Amino acid sequence: MALGLGIDAGGTATRWRLADEQGQCVAQGHADPLTGHLFSAAAEERARQIILDMAQAIVRHGKPLGIIAGVTGLTRDTPSEAKMRVLFAEIFALQPDKVFVAEDMWIAYLSYFALGEGILVYSGTGSIGYYLSETKEVIRIGGRGNLIDDGGSGFWIAREALKTILRKEEESPGQGWATPLGRCLERALGGTDWDIVRSYVYGGDRGKIGFLAKVVGEAARADDGTALRILREAGEELARLANSLTKRIGPRPVALAGGSSRLHPIVAESFRNNLVVPVEFISTDLDAGLTAARLAATLNKA
Repeated sequence: MALGLGIDAGGTATRWRLADEQGQCVAQGHADPLTGHLFSAAAEERARQIILDMAQAIVRHGKPLGIIAGVTGLTRDTPSEAKMRVLFAEIFALQPDKVFVAEDMWIAYLSYFALGEGILVYSGTGSIGYYLSETKEVIRIGGRGNLIDDGGSGFWIAREALKTILRKEEESPGQGWATPLGRCLERALGGTDWDIVRSYVYGGDRGKIGFLAKVVGEAARADDGTALRILREAGEELARLANSLTKRIGPRPVALAGGSSRLHPIVAESFRNNLVVPVEFISTDLDAGLTAARLAATLNKA
């Protein structure tokens, strides 16, 4: 049976799907976060190990004859893209023409739209507005990382929540952590002592911090006013990405995707309310990994 492997690698986790030529998913799984930031020997070795571990799990279900991988932080036609393609080809023992590697948004866009058809706004650990033209020209809005922006992303949501609680504690000790949001964060962090909070925030990676966004969603579902405000503002930030693209390329259908946009209905509601042009709004959550796997299965025919 000819199988295609699709990989959706983000800042929090790497999701893989194995599909047959009929497009049916025959196996799926998760691996550690994989990024295109191959700027050192250590980073390249870490990527190799993640792909090796993933391959060991995948080959139990069959060897893929084609791979399409969308990897966060990767840019097409760069040394990192070439290195990533070589890693996949070597580890899975495939010819290079059976491996296609691109930034994760390339695959996500094709899950929702044909080339040039719409605007994708994605909110995961990071955030980005993305347009892929009929000629495969990419226009990106945002996506500059948490040190500069990533407004409305999981990282941004978690940072705003921690900042708000800690500032409340500075003004009125004991009142910040006593709120529903504070209690949710306390459970996730393992305590409220500054050394514990500092170790969690500065001892991990951005994906670990972005994971706290789920905690903010939990607090919002308990009607915590601060959590609801932060998620409403996240929707506003994400709408800015769509509005910037609309201004540049004209009105198009807009899709809002990514785990952080699904934390609470208020995110999509705020996003839609802040779109400056009335356009078709798509909120269905599609599986980018399965899209990639189905496309990879067609590489077998090439």
